[in-house]
Amino acid sequence: MIVDTMVMAYAVLGVPGFGQEALAVLHKADDIAAPASVEAELLNVIWQWGKRGVSLEIAQAVYENASRLWTRLIPVEAVWFTALELALAYGHSPYDTLFVATARYCKTKVLTYDQRLLTLFPNDTTTIKDFL
Repeated sequence: MIVDTMVMAYAVLGVPGFGQEALAVLHKADDIAAPASVEAELLNVIWQWGKRGVSLEIAQAVYENASRLWTRLIPVEAVWFTALELALAYGHSPYDTLFVATARYCKTKVLTYDQRLLTLFPNDTTTIKDFL
């Protein structure tokens, strides 16, 4: 499965209302893949979290632990054209369409909480609740 950035972030940060469910996804999924750009996105999420007073050491440990959870990272070069095509056709951010393009490349679906992505790409995405 392709796991989007927020699912991973909710799991590793233990976000109330989402953390336990997102963590269950990581335990259930055999293959946790994403476009390689996910590493920069996760770093940004952890930076935002760190601005709330979390120490650098804790932020580093969270990033390092989370980055080890993906079993496969797909090079952006393999999916960028499809991602751009989808972004232009659907008026949706390429940051998100990279996940859809990666799902198509891997012949699977994106696990996401993103309602707009779920609506625009119903054949390429699935909810966490449906996966569990």
